[in-house]
Order: sequence, then structure tokens, then C-alpha cells
Amino acid sequence: MGSSIRRGGIALLFCQLLLANPLIAETQTLFRLTGSNTIGAELAPLLVKGYLQHLGAENIRQRSEGERHWISAQLKGRAVEVPVVALGSSTGFKALNSDSADIGMASRRIKQSEVEMLARFGDLAGAGAEHVIGLDALVVAVHPDNPVSQLSIAQLRKIYRGEIRNWRELGGADLPVRPLHRDTESGTRATFDEEVFGGSHPAAGVYEVSGNAETHQIVLQQAGAIGYLPYADAGDVKKLAIKAGKLAAVVPDPGIIATEDFPLTRRLYLYKNPSRHRPRVDDFLHFTESPAGQRLVAESGFIDLTPVALKIPPYPNAPNAYRELMASGERLSISFRFADSSSELDSRALKDLRRLQTFMEEHANRELSLTLVGFSDQKANSTIADIISRFRALKVQGALLREHQFGDSRVLALGAFAPLTADSQRAPVKNSRVEVWIN
Repeated sequence: MGSSIRRGGIALLFCQLLLANPLIAETQTLFRLTGSNTIGAELAPLLVKGYLQHLGAENIRQRSEGERHWISAQLKGRAVEVPVVALGSSTGFKALNSDSADIGMASRRIKQSEVEMLARFGDLAGAGAEHVIGLDALVVAVHPDNPVSQLSIAQLRKIYRGEIRNWRELGGADLPVRPLHRDTESGTRATFDEEVFGGSHPAAGVYEVSGNAETHQIVLQQAGAIGYLPYADAGDVKKLAIKAGKLAAVVPDPGIIATEDFPLTRRLYLYKNPSRHRPRVDDFLHFTESPAGQRLVAESGFIDLTPVALKIPPYPNAPNAYRELMASGERLSISFRFADSSSELDSRALKDLRRLQTFMEEHANRELSLTLVGFSDQKANSTIADIISRFRALKVQGALLREHQFGDSRVLALGAFAPLTADSQRAPVKNSRVEVWIN
């Protein structure tokens, strides 16, 4: 009898402790993120903390073990947690498939094989599942004492195929080239392979690093090393200018990354299961795309999607109308692109329509005029290229008018002028675009 009383008293005491200290109670998992180390290392935890703060949470803190992070807080008197597992972009789609994550993080676009794997959930490549949250660029980095200052995409390809083995062949010192490559699960590697090789190709004589931190360390320590890093991680390395096709070699800076004109620019993605409605997941994704979320993207060192005006020097070989526009106007960092080179705007472009409208409303006192400049991929017939570039600009103009009641714009079609890449596989997506200019 006395034993029963004691047990009852202990149970009552435990219940009182639960009420007094919610941390003892079961922690609620709001949602789970898995995937890219580029996003998951710092940006995703920062966004989760910002979102929790936006919800009014208190006592927000982070616990980390290697590439795994747990963001916890007190939300309306209850203990909540968001786990972030950052083991590579491919793992994000595998986790969505096994229902061990609610959001997949990827530093490259979903592959067709992954779209097919997840097809039972709906279209993972569609705007209902795919969310672009920021931009990055792969910075090609070498040792600070390396005299080489620029490389072409073709030269990069030869280095990573083992066809160029000594820096002397590139105008540098008589020193073996040591190329560094990320692991096969990495979205950073997938982007590099896509842009340099046109897909996944076996490299020769490369050293496979465990992550961006190892690349950074080796490049600073070994004179012959060459590797690639996210822009946010490349502040103190020597950055090479990169030349694609007939375009001038350029060193990545925030402006050229924002326009996606830099050859090794990439998008940062979050993916969700489109067949499952989870209010917290949708709310978090909306936050990441909001002005508050985009400020955190910029704070983390990546390039946010908020439109900015850029002054671009006129191209000497540009058509007269375009050269005059460049001389008198400014280019916005928005470039509208199309889904898989189709006639439909892609997932980022659909959100950029609203961002463009907001920009014009915020600068209404300047009485800006808007010009949409259309480009197409190279076609055998220049007349067809001109028609396609005009159609693309009109498509954006129509979407602005239809969906945002914003029709005060003019159209300039430039055909296949100023291609961003000569790669036959990437050209239809990268070269087919619509620039936005203000005057």
C-alpha cells in the first residue's frame, strides 16, 4: 500500500515537472531537412533560426555533430526542433523518397532519374515542389602564388581529364597540376561536371576531397593545387577568371552571379513532396523566399534573389538598339529563363514576376520605363532565332500583364546575340533568356 502511494506521488511530481519545464516533455519536430552540404552547413540553420524567430520562438539554439545539426527552441510553451542533415544533394532526394525528410536541399537541379524515382509524389521538377532560394557560383581556386589568372572551360576540362598535367602548359610554373574533385554525392561536383563536361564524366588523376573545407585548406597549402569552392567559402583564395566560348573571361562577383551570366553560376534549391500538405513546410519555404529570408541568404555569403540595378558597359559589337539601352539604362539582376528550354517560365521566373513588380512599385517615384530583352539559342536560320527571342520576351510581358496587371513595358529581340555558353547540351537553357532593363 505504501509502495503504491509512493509511486503515485512520484507520478504526480513528474507531471508537475512536465508542466513547469516543457523541455522535459516530448520535443515536437516541425520538419526535417536533408541534402546539400553547401546549403546545410550554415545557410539552412540560419534560415531555420530566422524562421523560428519570425514565429516568435524563444531560447533558439543549435547543437551540431559533424554534418548534422539540430535547431531547437521554445514555441508557444512547447519544445520544438528542426534537424538538418547535410551529407550531399543526392541524399536529399533519397530522403524524400524514404520519407525521412520533409525538405530536400540541393545545390544543383534535380536529375531526371530522381524525378522518375519520386514520380509517385507528383512532378518534383515543377513549381509546386521546386523552390530556388538563392544563387551561388563555383569559384575556381588556386594557390595565391600561382601566376595563372584565367582559364577557359576547355582548359578546365583538359585539367580534370588528365590531359594537362603541368602548370607550365598554361603559362605557369614548372609544377604538377593537382586537381581536387568533390565526392559523387555532392551537388557541387554535379554542377561542376555539368558545366565543364556537359554531364558526369570520369576524371583522371584527381584527388577526391571530403568537402569544401578540405578543398580550401589544400589550395592554400599546396602550390600546384586547383579546386572549386562555393562563392561564400572563397573569400581568401585566389579566384581565376573563367572564359566560356567567345565571351570575355570574368571573375565571379555578386552582380554577374545575380544575373546568372557567370559560366559556373548555380542555383540553390529546396524541394518538397508536392502531394503532401504540411503547413509548417509551406510556411518555411515561403519565409525563405520572402525579403526577410533573402536577407539571411545574403548574410550567409550567397547571392540573394532581391532585384538590384546594375550598370553594364555597352558591348562594342552590340546591335545599335541594345548598345543605346546599355548606355542609358541599368540592367536588373533578374533574368527570366524557361523550364527545360520550353516556352514555359521556370520555377524561379514565376517568383521573379512578383519580385519585378515589387521593385517597380518601390521605385515608382523614379518613373522608370521597362524593357524586356529576349535572346534565343543559336539557330541555323537567324530569322527563326529572332522570332524565338521575340516570343520569349512577349511571354514574359504577357505574364506580367496577365498575372500582375503590369503592362507598361516594351520588347527588344536580339536573336542569338551574346550566347552565354557554346556547350550544345547547356546552350538551350542558358542562352534562351529574357533580360530586364530600366531607364
